[in-house]
Amino acid sequence: MRDTQEFFPGDLNELERKLRRNQLSGGTAAVFIEPVGPESGTTPLAKEFNKGVERLCRKYGALLIFDEVVTGFRIGMAGAQGYFGVEPDLTVFGKVIAGGYPGAGGLGGKREYMKYMGAGLDGGQKIKKAFCGGTMAATPISCVAGYYTLEEIDKQNACQRAGILGDRLTKGLQQIIDKYNLPFVAFNQGSICHMETVGTMHLHIDWHKPWQIPGVLKESDVRKAEMQHMGAAYMAEGIVTVGGSRLYTSAAYTEEMIDDALSRFDRIFSKCVQIGE
Repeated sequence: MRDTQEFFPGDLNELERKLRRNQLSGGTAAVFIEPVGPESGTTPLAKEFNKGVERLCRKYGALLIFDEVVTGFRIGMAGAQGYFGVEPDLTVFGKVIAGGYPGAGGLGGKREYMKYMGAGLDGGQKIKKAFCGGTMAATPISCVAGYYTLEEIDKQNACQRAGILGDRLTKGLQQIIDKYNLPFVAFNQGSICHMETVGTMHLHIDWHKPWQIPGVLKESDVRKAEMQHMGAAYMAEGIVTVGGSRLYTSAAYTEEMIDDALSRFDRIFSKCVQIGE
């Protein structure tokens, strides 16, 4: 963490200030981002933001690394980088790359950088390599699983189908929120759906005002607890979410499944009461 810095999502000016300042002490190795925004797009980013990050990385000689663990094959077969028209130097993928097969996950990128990756069988090479592997990583059977999984995702048009179901779920949630006049927000980026009830991850710490930090952390704890309570309510109705705030649709779902989930959300939201009422 000593050599890691953060910049606020969507703020290209802040990113450039850090890149420029780092030039005085050797430069910046890489800029690492989730292309739809942190926490699967909980704080959405403008479409032109990623192009701006790419431009700044080229300007200051930093590698651009995309975390596509979530967006890889949800936004589309070309991932978020295809959607945004950006060419990251390296990309990290998650378990979906091999359909959940053990040892799955992936790291890909441009040849000029990938040539420095090694999996433990690179002794005697002239180029010094960084170890990248594991007990079940880089095995032929994992590669085969990945190949056929991606082929099937493409053949079944799974990205678009899951995204259409994500639209259906989000629209239904918005209608239920309006029905009960609740201060909730539902939105989605294809099959990545968000159900914000307390805005826990939208709190912002201004490090230039350290006296405010204790109050923000206290409020964050309160909101986290409430978010978990909502997650427990969803679970009681048979709906599994990520922390009570994120939902992901699959091409394996049907419209009937989405409508059944919405009826369960309706039962939960009918019991919600705003503080002060």
